[in-house]
Amino acid sequence: MGWFALGLGLAGCLMVLLPWGRWRKAESPSHLPTVGVVLAWVPFFVLVHRFVTNDLSVAVVNASGGGDMPLLYRVAATWSARTGPLLLWAGFTATLAWWWRRPMERESVAMAERRVGLLGGFAALLMLLATHLKPFASTLPGALPGELSPLLQTDLMVVHPPLVFLAYAFCLSIAATAVSSIGHEDAGLLDRMVRQARPGFFVTTLAIGLGGLWAYLILDWGGYWAWDPVETASFLPWLALASLAHLRTVPRKVPATVLRGVGLMTGALALFATLVTRAGGAWASSVHT
Repeated sequence: MGWFALGLGLAGCLMVLLPWGRWRKAESPSHLPTVGVVLAWVPFFVLVHRFVTNDLSVAVVNASGGGDMPLLYRVAATWSARTGPLLLWAGFTATLAWWWRRPMERESVAMAERRVGLLGGFAALLMLLATHLKPFASTLPGALPGELSPLLQTDLMVVHPPLVFLAYAFCLSIAATAVSSIGHEDAGLLDRMVRQARPGFFVTTLAIGLGGLWAYLILDWGGYWAWDPVETASFLPWLALASLAHLRTVPRKVPATVLRGVGLMTGALALFATLVTRAGGAWASSVHT
Protein backbone atom coordinates (compact mmCIF):
# COMPACT_ATOMS: atom_id res chain seq x y z
CA MET A 1 0.00 0.00 0.00
CA GLY A 2 2.81 2.42 0.89
CA TRP A 3 4.72 1.96 -2.35
CA PHE A 4 1.50 2.24 -4.33
CA ALA A 5 0.83 5.54 -2.54
CA LEU A 6 4.29 6.81 -3.51
CA GLY A 7 3.55 5.91 -7.12
CA LEU A 8 0.30 7.85 -6.96
CA GLY A 9 2.11 10.81 -5.42
CA LEU A 10 4.75 10.85 -8.16
CA ALA A 11 2.05 10.58 -10.82
CA GLY A 12 0.22 13.47 -9.17
CA CYS A 13 3.31 15.70 -9.25
CA LEU A 14 3.79 14.89 -12.93
CA MET A 15 0.15 15.74 -13.62
CA VAL A 16 0.66 19.13 -11.99
CA LEU A 17 3.71 20.02 -14.08
CA LEU A 18 2.25 19.14 -17.50
CA PRO A 19 1.08 22.08 -19.69
CA TRP A 20 -2.66 21.52 -19.32
CA GLY A 21 -3.32 25.14 -20.28
CA ARG A 22 -2.14 24.37 -23.80
CA TRP A 23 -4.03 21.08 -23.99
CA ARG A 24 -7.30 22.64 -22.79
CA LYS A 25 -7.50 24.40 -26.14
CA ALA A 26 -8.02 20.95 -27.59
CA GLU A 27 -10.90 20.41 -25.13
CA SER A 28 -8.81 18.29 -22.77
CA PRO A 29 -10.26 17.90 -19.23
CA SER A 30 -9.21 20.88 -17.08
CA HIS A 31 -9.73 19.14 -13.73
CA LEU A 32 -6.63 16.96 -14.10
CA PRO A 33 -4.28 19.39 -12.26
CA THR A 34 -6.65 19.28 -9.29
CA VAL A 35 -6.58 15.49 -9.36
CA GLY A 36 -2.80 15.68 -9.55
CA VAL A 37 -2.40 17.83 -6.44
CA VAL A 38 -4.73 15.52 -4.50
CA LEU A 39 -2.62 12.53 -5.54
CA ALA A 40 0.55 14.38 -4.53
CA TRP A 41 -0.70 14.38 -0.93
CA VAL A 42 -1.63 10.68 -0.85
CA PRO A 43 1.75 9.25 0.32
CA PHE A 44 2.05 11.81 3.10
CA PHE A 45 -1.39 11.09 4.51
CA VAL A 46 -0.83 7.35 4.20
CA LEU A 47 2.31 7.81 6.32
CA VAL A 48 0.32 9.92 8.79
CA HIS A 49 -2.19 7.08 9.05
CA ARG A 50 0.63 4.67 9.84
CA PHE A 51 1.77 6.87 12.73
CA VAL A 52 -1.74 7.54 14.03
CA THR A 53 -2.53 3.82 14.12
CA ASN A 54 0.97 3.06 15.50
CA ASP A 55 1.70 0.52 12.77
CA LEU A 56 4.92 -0.96 14.13
CA SER A 57 5.42 -3.02 10.98
CA VAL A 58 6.72 0.18 9.34
CA ALA A 59 10.32 0.87 10.36
CA VAL A 60 10.01 4.63 10.74
CA VAL A 61 6.91 4.26 12.92
CA ASN A 62 8.65 1.65 15.04
CA ALA A 63 11.63 3.99 15.49
CA SER A 64 9.89 7.26 16.37
CA GLY A 65 6.20 6.54 16.90
CA GLY A 66 4.43 5.74 20.13
CA GLY A 67 0.94 4.48 20.75
CA ASP A 68 0.81 6.10 24.20
CA MET A 69 1.35 9.61 22.85
CA PRO A 70 -1.57 12.01 22.27
CA LEU A 71 -3.04 11.99 18.78
CA LEU A 72 -1.48 15.31 17.75
CA TYR A 73 1.98 14.15 18.77
CA ARG A 74 1.57 10.95 16.78
CA VAL A 75 0.70 13.08 13.76
CA ALA A 76 3.69 15.34 14.43
CA ALA A 77 5.97 12.30 14.59
CA THR A 78 5.36 11.97 10.85
CA TRP A 79 7.76 14.83 10.14
CA SER A 80 10.28 13.93 12.85
CA ALA A 81 12.29 11.69 10.51
CA ARG A 82 13.78 12.35 7.05
CA THR A 83 11.02 11.01 4.83
CA GLY A 84 7.97 12.73 6.28
CA PRO A 85 9.26 16.29 5.70
CA LEU A 86 10.11 15.47 2.08
CA LEU A 87 6.59 14.21 1.44
CA LEU A 88 5.16 17.24 3.22
CA TRP A 89 7.34 19.62 1.21
CA ALA A 90 6.37 17.91 -2.04
CA GLY A 91 2.70 18.30 -1.16
CA PHE A 92 3.07 21.99 -0.35
CA THR A 93 5.07 22.63 -3.53
CA ALA A 94 2.51 20.86 -5.72
CA THR A 95 -0.27 22.79 -3.99
CA LEU A 96 1.32 26.17 -4.72
CA ALA A 97 1.90 25.13 -8.33
CA TRP A 98 -1.80 24.26 -8.56
CA TRP A 99 -2.97 27.39 -6.72
CA TRP A 100 -1.04 29.73 -9.02
CA ARG A 101 -1.45 27.62 -12.15
CA ARG A 102 -3.07 30.44 -14.14
CA PRO A 103 -1.08 33.39 -15.54
CA MET A 104 -0.41 36.14 -13.01
CA GLU A 105 -0.01 39.87 -13.61
CA ARG A 106 1.07 40.42 -17.25
CA GLU A 107 2.40 36.87 -17.45
CA SER A 108 2.07 35.00 -20.73
CA VAL A 109 0.64 31.49 -20.90
CA ALA A 110 4.06 30.14 -21.88
CA MET A 111 5.70 31.73 -18.83
CA ALA A 112 2.98 30.41 -16.52
CA GLU A 113 3.36 26.90 -17.92
CA ARG A 114 7.13 27.05 -17.45
CA ARG A 115 6.74 28.29 -13.87
CA VAL A 116 4.20 25.61 -12.96
CA GLY A 117 6.31 22.99 -14.71
CA LEU A 118 9.39 23.93 -12.68
CA LEU A 119 7.45 23.72 -9.41
CA GLY A 120 5.80 20.45 -10.35
CA GLY A 121 9.16 19.06 -11.41
CA PHE A 122 10.72 19.93 -8.07
CA ALA A 123 7.78 18.34 -6.26
CA ALA A 124 8.36 15.20 -8.32
CA LEU A 125 12.07 15.29 -7.41
CA LEU A 126 11.19 15.51 -3.71
CA MET A 127 8.85 12.56 -4.15
CA LEU A 128 11.65 10.55 -5.78
CA LEU A 129 14.04 11.41 -2.95
CA ALA A 130 11.45 10.31 -0.40
CA THR A 131 10.93 7.08 -2.33
CA HIS A 132 14.67 6.44 -2.30
CA LEU A 133 14.66 6.77 1.51
CA LYS A 134 11.95 4.07 1.70
CA PRO A 135 9.41 5.65 4.07
CA PHE A 136 7.31 2.49 4.16
CA ALA A 137 10.15 0.00 4.66
CA SER A 138 9.29 -2.92 6.92
CA THR A 139 10.65 -3.16 10.44
CA LEU A 140 13.59 -5.52 10.77
CA PRO A 141 12.97 -8.65 12.84
CA GLY A 142 13.87 -8.13 16.48
CA ALA A 143 13.94 -4.33 16.26
CA LEU A 144 12.82 -2.77 19.54
CA PRO A 145 10.19 -0.03 19.32
CA GLY A 146 11.41 3.50 19.94
CA GLU A 147 9.62 6.71 20.78
CA LEU A 148 9.54 10.32 19.71
CA SER A 149 12.14 12.36 21.59
CA PRO A 150 10.65 14.00 24.72
CA LEU A 151 11.99 17.37 23.48
CA LEU A 152 9.76 16.99 20.41
CA GLN A 153 6.63 16.05 22.33
CA THR A 154 5.29 19.59 22.42
CA ASP A 155 2.51 21.51 20.71
CA LEU A 156 5.11 23.56 18.84
CA MET A 157 6.26 20.38 17.10
CA VAL A 158 2.78 20.19 15.61
CA VAL A 159 2.92 23.59 13.90
CA HIS A 160 6.56 24.71 13.56
CA PRO A 161 7.95 22.18 11.00
CA PRO A 162 4.92 22.35 8.63
CA LEU A 163 5.16 26.14 8.59
CA VAL A 164 8.88 25.92 7.80
CA PHE A 165 8.32 23.66 4.79
CA LEU A 166 5.39 25.76 3.59
CA ALA A 167 7.72 28.75 3.73
CA TYR A 168 10.33 26.87 1.71
CA ALA A 169 7.65 26.00 -0.85
CA PHE A 170 6.91 29.72 -1.24
CA CYS A 171 10.64 30.34 -1.76
CA LEU A 172 10.77 27.74 -4.54
CA SER A 173 7.68 29.26 -6.16
CA ILE A 174 9.40 32.64 -6.26
CA ALA A 175 12.53 31.09 -7.75
CA ALA A 176 10.43 29.35 -10.40
CA THR A 177 8.84 32.70 -11.25
CA ALA A 178 12.28 34.24 -11.68
CA VAL A 179 13.50 31.42 -13.94
CA SER A 180 10.33 31.41 -16.05
CA SER A 181 10.77 35.11 -16.83
CA ILE A 182 14.24 34.68 -18.33
CA GLY A 183 14.14 35.51 -22.03
CA HIS A 184 10.82 37.35 -21.72
CA GLU A 185 9.79 40.92 -21.05
CA ASP A 186 10.04 41.97 -17.42
CA ALA A 187 6.63 43.69 -17.36
CA GLY A 188 4.76 42.64 -14.22
CA LEU A 189 7.66 40.61 -12.81
CA LEU A 190 7.87 42.72 -9.65
CA ASP A 191 4.12 42.41 -9.06
CA ARG A 192 4.24 38.63 -9.51
CA MET A 193 7.15 38.18 -7.15
CA VAL A 194 5.76 40.48 -4.47
CA ARG A 195 2.42 38.67 -4.70
CA GLN A 196 4.18 35.47 -3.62
CA ALA A 197 6.78 37.04 -1.34
CA ARG A 198 4.27 38.63 1.03
CA PRO A 199 2.49 35.44 2.15
CA GLY A 200 5.86 33.66 2.11
CA PHE A 201 7.36 36.36 4.33
CA PHE A 202 4.42 36.07 6.75
CA VAL A 203 4.67 32.28 6.97
CA THR A 204 8.46 32.36 7.37
CA THR A 205 8.23 34.99 10.11
CA LEU A 206 5.67 32.89 11.95
CA ALA A 207 7.78 29.74 11.55
CA ILE A 208 10.98 31.36 12.82
CA GLY A 209 9.14 33.06 15.66
CA LEU A 210 7.65 29.78 16.84
CA GLY A 211 11.06 28.14 16.52
CA GLY A 212 12.56 30.83 18.74
CA LEU A 213 9.76 30.39 21.27
CA TRP A 214 10.37 26.64 21.24
CA ALA A 215 14.09 27.15 21.88
CA TYR A 216 13.31 29.50 24.76
CA LEU A 217 10.78 27.17 26.39
CA ILE A 218 12.93 24.05 26.09
CA LEU A 219 16.47 25.42 26.37
CA ASP A 220 15.87 28.72 28.21
CA TRP A 221 17.65 31.92 27.19
CA GLY A 222 21.01 30.20 26.79
CA GLY A 223 19.64 27.93 24.06
CA TYR A 224 17.75 30.75 22.38
CA TRP A 225 20.75 33.05 22.11
CA ALA A 226 23.11 30.26 21.07
CA TRP A 227 21.84 30.78 17.52
CA ASP A 228 21.44 27.17 16.54
CA PRO A 229 22.94 26.76 13.01
CA VAL A 230 19.61 25.42 11.74
CA GLU A 231 17.73 28.48 12.98
CA THR A 232 20.42 30.72 11.51
CA ALA A 233 20.08 29.00 8.15
CA SER A 234 16.28 29.40 8.15
CA PHE A 235 16.81 33.11 8.84
CA LEU A 236 18.59 33.54 5.49
CA PRO A 237 15.56 32.94 3.21
CA TRP A 238 13.61 35.21 5.57
CA LEU A 239 16.02 38.03 4.74
CA ALA A 240 15.59 37.37 1.01
CA LEU A 241 11.79 37.33 1.36
CA ALA A 242 11.88 40.54 3.39
CA SER A 243 13.85 42.29 0.66
CA LEU A 244 11.43 41.07 -2.01
CA ALA A 245 8.35 42.05 -0.03
CA HIS A 246 9.62 45.61 0.31
CA LEU A 247 10.92 46.18 -3.22
CA ARG A 248 7.94 48.36 -4.07
CA THR A 249 9.23 50.96 -1.63
CA VAL A 250 12.30 51.53 -3.81
CA PRO A 251 11.85 54.98 -5.41
CA ARG A 252 13.19 53.93 -8.79
CA LYS A 253 12.53 50.96 -11.03
CA VAL A 254 14.32 47.80 -9.97
CA PRO A 255 16.16 46.15 -12.90
CA ALA A 256 14.82 42.77 -13.97
CA THR A 257 18.24 41.20 -13.44
CA VAL A 258 18.14 42.24 -9.78
CA LEU A 259 14.62 40.85 -9.38
CA ARG A 260 15.60 37.54 -10.94
CA GLY A 261 18.76 37.39 -8.86
CA VAL A 262 16.92 37.96 -5.58
CA GLY A 263 14.26 35.44 -6.62
CA LEU A 264 16.84 32.77 -7.42
CA MET A 265 18.70 33.56 -4.21
CA THR A 266 15.49 33.05 -2.23
CA GLY A 267 15.03 29.55 -3.62
CA ALA A 268 18.71 28.71 -3.23
CA LEU A 269 18.73 29.79 0.41
CA ALA A 270 15.68 27.65 1.13
CA LEU A 271 17.51 24.64 -0.32
CA PHE A 272 20.60 25.55 1.68
CA ALA A 273 18.57 25.76 4.90
CA THR A 274 17.11 22.33 4.21
CA LEU A 275 20.55 20.82 3.63
CA VAL A 276 21.78 22.34 6.87
CA THR A 277 18.90 20.76 8.77
CA ARG A 278 19.64 17.31 7.34
CA ALA A 279 23.45 17.48 7.36
CA GLY A 280 26.02 16.58 9.98
CA GLY A 281 29.65 17.64 10.18
CA ALA A 282 29.96 21.36 10.84
CA TRP A 283 26.29 21.49 11.75
CA ALA A 284 26.46 18.68 14.29
CA SER A 285 26.25 21.25 17.09
CA SER A 286 22.61 21.86 16.21
CA VAL A 287 20.05 21.09 18.91
CA HIS A 288 17.74 19.82 16.20
CA THR A 289 17.20 16.07 16.30
